Amino acid sequence: MSQLSMDFEAFDHHSFITLLLEYKRVGKADIALAKLLNQQGYDDHFYVFLLLLIAHGRQHSCLELDSINYQDPFELSYAVADRSVELSPFSSTGIAFAALAQHPAIGEDKPLRLYGNKLYLARLANYEARLAGHFEMLAKADVTLDEAKLSALLASFFPASEEDIDWQKVACTLAIIKRFCVITGGPGTGKTTTVTKLLAILQSLYNSAPLTIKLVAPTGKAAARLSESIIGAKARLNLPPALADLLPEQAQTIHRLLGVIPNSVHYRHNQDNPLHVDVLIVDEASMVDLSLMAKLVDALPKHARLILLGDKDQLASVDTGNVLSDLCENLVLGQAPHYSQALKAKLAELSKQNLPESGDTSADFMLEDNLAFLQKSHRFDSRSGIGQLAFAVNSNNKRQLDSVLGQGYSDIQHHELNSETYNALIARAAEQYQRYLLAIHHGESEAIIHSEFASYQLLVAVREGPYGVNELNRRIELKLSQMGLVQPTGRFYVGMPIMITQNDYQLKLFNGDIGIILSDEQGELQASFIDEQGCVRRFYPARLPSFDRVYVMTIHKSQGSEFAYTAMILPPIQRAQQGINRQLIYTGITRAKQQFELVAQYKVLVQGMNRSVSRSSGLRSRLSN
Repeated sequence: MSQLSMDFEAFDHHSFITLLLEYKRVGKADIALAKLLNQQGYDDHFYVFLLLLIAHGRQHSCLELDSINYQDPFELSYAVADRSVELSPFSSTGIAFAALAQHPAIGEDKPLRLYGNKLYLARLANYEARLAGHFEMLAKADVTLDEAKLSALLASFFPASEEDIDWQKVACTLAIIKRFCVITGGPGTGKTTTVTKLLAILQSLYNSAPLTIKLVAPTGKAAARLSESIIGAKARLNLPPALADLLPEQAQTIHRLLGVIPNSVHYRHNQDNPLHVDVLIVDEASMVDLSLMAKLVDALPKHARLILLGDKDQLASVDTGNVLSDLCENLVLGQAPHYSQALKAKLAELSKQNLPESGDTSADFMLEDNLAFLQKSHRFDSRSGIGQLAFAVNSNNKRQLDSVLGQGYSDIQHHELNSETYNALIARAAEQYQRYLLAIHHGESEAIIHSEFASYQLLVAVREGPYGVNELNRRIELKLSQMGLVQPTGRFYVGMPIMITQNDYQLKLFNGDIGIILSDEQGELQASFIDEQGCVRRFYPARLPSFDRVYVMTIHKSQGSEFAYTAMILPPIQRAQQGINRQLIYTGITRAKQQFELVAQYKVLVQGMNRSVSRSSGLRSRLSN
């Protein structure tokens, strides 16, 4: 007898909850909180609240009520072999929204909120609503400019191109005539170069009262890379010294900009104490979660411009939300954004770029005229295997994948995973890492040591098992020890690379920061870090927050970083399951600048390409007319 025909009161709820715990679909804390929210026993509401908490644990902003599979809401059919076990506790095939809306835990000033067909924890609903309100206000704000001067500056900074459309010029124009702009594009499409030209033009337009510009990124590593890119772009542009001095070079983390308050979720800068900034550039915006983005935009002064940079196709943030992906949902490679006719006319007038006609499929999205999409990679051309592989994966094009893997590109290697290639990967990783260890042995500067270490990185998709972070770290460490390059005799040793896994606001060390254990003049071990300003910071190991060894890192942790040589291993088909997806593989590939090595079964690669993940959110619908 199916669950839906059973008497709901006769259902064995305690046994069902035991089943959920056994198969790790929920945790005890989730059950306790769902009970606290419901206070009406094991009814349909209790299980909806439990599903909401599960969704939150998976970094969804909300639970989409009309997407619940009431036949198997907790996905037990994948795990429970006994088909006689009831898979659903629900008393009917759906929850009546009207009844749910009347629940005492739902409503204004209540712990839960309803927005359309979406159920939220109140905190996340507030963040999303505030962020949507700020974006809408920025999008509607008027900008007054000397358009003749702007047109001349655009012509100067963007000489005539053989390309049909200079998307960098379009992005730059859009970001100048709007108070809010999102500039997205894949690796090597020139996001940083575009922004550097944009800032030079803005300072030229406002030269009588130079603008205060801030550059930020989610992590110290990403901030340091942004600083390096801006410095390089300024040098290539050969700007007049007076103008070059007005362009910032040093980026910082979002946390540092906002001003961390120890032991608090709040920051010194907020709506009541706004930042002193005229233009805020946020790089690697795909990594910024919903709550941090909301707090950052809260702290903007009313006159400020906001520009978000990032790759919409990368993995979403580690924490809740996928802001950049939500905003760029309808952008398609090879197609122009769905700009209004008025904006197309303005872009043609100012930048001399005549955009093609595009359908009105997303005309109801109020930020459509605030999106710029860079579509030409200057790092990866037709001769680049890395670029071709990334495109094949991102577009889920199996035919192109086969072509790329079969052409013998010099910058990519693919090894079918087996015991031989697994052991060879470990040996190659140890060979690569000996460079930074020899730099330590030869007494090189800490900057050189860190640079040598960062030139290579092995990425993995999982933490546990023979193909995960923990085991591969152990095996590489053992190999380096056998080569006489490290002596891992205690908890810490000279040359040990570490990654911080827990924010420490007092030490200003944050999740993702990478350090290397070195010895000082007295032979004392210290952890050496290079911050986003390029300064060396040292700490005694006993003071460090939680950390992991980092000969190997997960693909998630690699976001915001680039490595000259990137290697990636994916688990075999029997272990891959649902964890391998298109965004994960694409993000791993695009960490590579010069060389990419992939150790993976071909069928895992194809299966992963075919699986795209998304997060539930109401941000885009809040910004739709």
